[in-house]
Amino acid sequence: MSRIWPEYQPVEGKTYSLFGKSLPTHDYYETIRSLTDQILTANEQTSVLKTIQKYSSCKRYLKRILAEGERRSLISFCLNTVHETLKQYTVNTEKHLKNLAWSKIWDRRLATTREQYHLYMLEIELTNRINRTLFSEADRKISLQPYCLQDFSVHCIATDTGFDFQCKFCSKNCYQHHASRILKENNIEPYIWMGASVKALVKETRQSHQTLGILGIACIPELVFGMRKCRKYNIPVVGIPLNANRCIRWFGEFHQNSVDLNALEALIHF
Repeated sequence: MSRIWPEYQPVEGKTYSLFGKSLPTHDYYETIRSLTDQILTANEQTSVLKTIQKYSSCKRYLKRILAEGERRSLISFCLNTVHETLKQYTVNTEKHLKNLAWSKIWDRRLATTREQYHLYMLEIELTNRINRTLFSEADRKISLQPYCLQDFSVHCIATDTGFDFQCKFCSKNCYQHHASRILKENNIEPYIWMGASVKALVKETRQSHQTLGILGIACIPELVFGMRKCRKYNIPVVGIPLNANRCIRWFGEFHQNSVDLNALEALIHF
């Protein structure tokens, strides 16, 4: 099917941008796939995922690993494998951390370090590989998409459908529009997440004796924490990171954002 999508424009985030040194974000996805393949040559993917989840909160330890060049442990092997290559995507992280208000340093998302970003990128790729089949086989599949994907030049007419808001396709320049169409064509219910309760959705789905799968689109820290929450509910979760983090949480106001629509299609067509 021939598609007409908005032309990609590189966008800068508060801490990261998946455009790196190139115009399309295709290079990022090729890079993270290649690095993951390299790590999995001698390691089982579930073990790698559990190791990242265990150590990704240990900021000082991660910095010490890089400073000392230690590679004996699995976490040090993973971090050393990805860190230098992924640095092109996280150039703004350290500047953000230096200027972060004291009152916000305990916010785990806002205070994400460069080392953590690189492990989170790896975690998202691993989670997708582990969960794609279970997600595709779920009886009910939904997506949760961020507000910042909409076209801010028009008045959004998305409406609340009961669980949360859904796009009404009012602008052809809106990434919410195009992502939602891709998802609907593949029997995935697309929602603009404005605060709906995932816990209530899980309960409702299980009471109807159905299985539930969730696809998330969010900035990297938010996506990782959301994926981890889904795992606690035993929900097969997959996700695509936003091309940058540009919302009110980071800048104090919303800036229009984008997501790699080709990567989204590739995630659900495998």
